[in-house]
Amino acid sequence: MLTLPAIKNLVAFFAVVSIAVIGLYIAYATPIFLRRTNPTFEPGPWNLGRWSAPIGWIAVIWVAIIVILFMLPQYSPGNTWATFNYAPVAVVAVLLLATTTWFAGGKDRFMVGKPTAPALAEVRDPTA
Repeated sequence: MLTLPAIKNLVAFFAVVSIAVIGLYIAYATPIFLRRTNPTFEPGPWNLGRWSAPIGWIAVIWVAIIVILFMLPQYSPGNTWATFNYAPVAVVAVLLLATTTWFAGGKDRFMVGKPTAPALAEVRDPTA
């Protein structure tokens, strides 16, 4: 449904592509950002060692730059309704909706009944 206007309108097509790319980048960068800002995180057996922190921050900064670039208008002048990039409006709307649903009850139901650390320790490595 979201892509139907893109059939006849090139600006709508660019907005749909921008929204898709921005959404994917934000989805990839969010866990990296949360990992970098959580001092109690314990890395698993596979990690980048001392390179983990700088590469993580480079990834977060890169995603911030890419998100800004994909929100810029594709046409000049970009301040007309015919050439306006609607990706920022859609991204802000999704972020507001996601934040509202998280605080309205998502945080109380997310990961309910997750396994505890002793239960996870019982899981065997299939390659061993």
